[in-house]
Amino acid sequence: MGDRNASARSGKMVPLVFFILAFGVVLLFILHIGYGKTSFTPKEVILALFNLGGDDGARHIVWNLRFPRALVAVAAGVMLGIAGAILQTILRNPLVEPGLVGASSGAVLFAVLWGIASAGWNAGNKLLQFVALAGGLGAAVLVFALNANQRGNSARLALVGVIVTSILQSTTSLLLLQNQQGLTSIFLWLFGSLNGRGWSSWSSIWPWALAGTLLALAYARKADILRLGDEMAAGLGLAVNRTRFVLLLIASALTAAAVSVVGAIGFIGLIGPHIAGLLAGRSPAVLFPVSGLMAAFLLLASDWIGQSITIRLPLPGMENHTTSLPVGAVTTLLGAPFFLYLLRKSLVRM
Repeated sequence: MGDRNASARSGKMVPLVFFILAFGVVLLFILHIGYGKTSFTPKEVILALFNLGGDDGARHIVWNLRFPRALVAVAAGVMLGIAGAILQTILRNPLVEPGLVGASSGAVLFAVLWGIASAGWNAGNKLLQFVALAGGLGAAVLVFALNANQRGNSARLALVGVIVTSILQSTTSLLLLQNQQGLTSIFLWLFGSLNGRGWSSWSSIWPWALAGTLLALAYARKADILRLGDEMAAGLGLAVNRTRFVLLLIASALTAAAVSVVGAIGFIGLIGPHIAGLLAGRSPAVLFPVSGLMAAFLLLASDWIGQSITIRLPLPGMENHTTSLPVGAVTTLLGAPFFLYLLRKSLVRM
C-alpha cells in the first residue's frame, strides 16, 4: 500500500519535475553559451541567437562555436540518459550504465583501429563516426549473442557485458601502447570531450538522438511489462526475448552514436536515470524522457565546470599544449563517488 501511494505521489509530481528540468536545461544552455574566454550576459546571448543586435564577433562566437557545442552536449546527454534508463529497466539493476553492454568500448576500439590504419585522425570525420557506430553496435550484438542460450537471465547478460567490455578495453589499451602517435591524437576523445564540436558534429548526432528517443518512447510500454518479470510478461503476450533484444539495440545505438561524436563519456548514463527514478518513478514512459533531460542537464553542467579548468597535456608532441578539462574527466570525478555510494547502498540492503 505504501509503494502504491508513493507511486501515486511521484505520478502527480511528474509534470512539475519535467517542467523544472526543461527550464533548468534551457537556462543552463544559455549560461553555457555565455561562458568562456569572452563572456556574454544572458541578454547578449539571446540577442545573438535571434540575430537581434550586437556585433558580428559576438554572433560568430555564439552561432559557430558555442551554440553547436551546447546542442551536441544536450543531444549526447539525452542519448546517454535514455540508454542508461533502458538498460537499468531491462536488466532490473540501478547500477547499470551504457558502457556495460560493450557499446562504448566497441565504438572506441573501432575508432582507434581506424585511426591507426588511416593517415590521420580527426574527431569530426564522418567516416570515423560511422566506424565507431558500427563497432558499438557490433559489440552489443556480440554480448547478446553470447547470452543467446540464457536470454532470460538478466544477471548473466550483465556479466557477459562486463567481460566483453573488459576485453575490448584491454585490446584498445594494447593498441595505444604500441602506437604512441595514436595516443597523442585521440587522447581527449578517449576521455570524452566536447572541444571543437561544431555544426558538423550536430548534423551527425541529432538524427540518431531523434530516432533513438522516438523508438525508446514507442517501446516504453513494452519495457514496463518487462519489469514484471519474464514469466508474467510472457503470460501477458509479450515476446520477451525479442523485446529485450530490440531495447538493448536501441540503447546500444544511442550509446554508440553519442560516443562516435563526443567520445566515451562515463557515468552520465548511470547518474541521470537514477536521479530521474527518484524524482519521477521507474515507469519507463516517464523515466526515459526525464532521464534524458536530467543527463543533458548534468552534461551541460559538467562541460561548464570543465571549461573553467585548464590543463597541460604531458603527451609526446603536446608538452606545451593547454586545453580545458575534458567533460568526460569531470563526469568521472563526479560519477565515481556516486557509483560507490549506490554500490554501498545496494550491499547494505543485501
